Amino acid sequence: MPPDVQPALDRLQIRRGQGVPTVAALAGPTGLGLRAWRGWATTHGRPVCTVSDTEPTALADAWVRCAGDPTEQARAWLVAIAGPTADVGRMTRYDLDRLWRALPTDPAAPTARAAYRILADLVSGTPTDPAVLARELAAAGDPAAVVRGLTGLYPEPRWPALLVVEPADATNPAAWLTAAVAALEPVVAAEPRLPVAVAVRADGPAQLVAARPNSRAAALVREGLVEIRGVTGTELDARLRAAGVSPPAATVGRLTAAGLAAEVAEAFVEAAVAVRHPTPADAASDFRSVHERFLFEVLESLPETAGLFRPNVELPFRHGPRAGEADLLAERPRVAVEVDGALYHLTQDQFRRDRRKDWLYQRHGYLVLRFLAEDVVTDLDAILATIVDAVSTRLPQ
Repeated sequence: MPPDVQPALDRLQIRRGQGVPTVAALAGPTGLGLRAWRGWATTHGRPVCTVSDTEPTALADAWVRCAGDPTEQARAWLVAIAGPTADVGRMTRYDLDRLWRALPTDPAAPTARAAYRILADLVSGTPTDPAVLARELAAAGDPAAVVRGLTGLYPEPRWPALLVVEPADATNPAAWLTAAVAALEPVVAAEPRLPVAVAVRADGPAQLVAARPNSRAAALVREGLVEIRGVTGTELDARLRAAGVSPPAATVGRLTAAGLAAEVAEAFVEAAVAVRHPTPADAASDFRSVHERFLFEVLESLPETAGLFRPNVELPFRHGPRAGEADLLAERPRVAVEVDGALYHLTQDQFRRDRRKDWLYQRHGYLVLRFLAEDVVTDLDAILATIVDAVSTRLPQ
């Protein structure tokens, strides 16, 4: 994260704590905005919810999924209201309705409505669908009821930090930002303490303020503006040439267009050098190769994959004399990425070993993707597209 971004986000969080509705407007390459928000949230021990859809119930749906199963939160809320004997584990729907009518609180209040819907699903043996829950809470025409209902169930430190990211195919950043802020305004008004941000291209905030200077949306953007700058293509070219590497233009363009963080630039230079001069991995590193580190850092900058993959994860099966290990693993969609370098994957025995490992992945329900280390540097766009497509097909829609 750029050194000046963390203090700026901390200042905005202080405003939230004072009850001031606040939306952090991360203006710059959206990949950098995503990394900055995730980095800030991690330092505060918060999960991150990333979404591009600005429809209010879609935001609430994504937020609940990030916060985790709401069932235990609803049960804890009920015990706090009705006492320890309020055990829904043995109730029927009739019992629950009788209890609800006797609660010493307004059963029509947003949090009570949210808890009732979740617990009614529980006694019926039906998992709560976050999207259905969000739609029901907003059914009275009050989108803020969704926010009040859901945040009332979870303790404040567990509230996910919500980030709305401008889609890559958005043609008008000002129009997209206007729609995003319009969706977020009732959210932060209903619960000012909730950490909320948008990641938008650098020119989006200025265009919005110029088009609607006196609007509430413009005021929120001005007050929450955090400008983010990454490593430029010219700077990356210079670093590569200084390391004796001819810059692969397609990859440089792909990286800088999405926003290039300093740590990603460093990993890319190391990976590009290693293509020409392969060396064994540093045993002290979290990664088996610089190419794995580079690919991991790029995946952390994409909305579709940020936070999904971990390096060098032990697998639930043996491969040879020891437990198998994935170069990069996304456990929730069960997608494994193997980066095959020139030192360890070129002989016939190594090829056979890799094929046996691929079968073990498949047998245990994993989708495995293999890429050459060299291609991670020279054909990054195609590799990222493949990984994003694989993840999207394996995650619930």
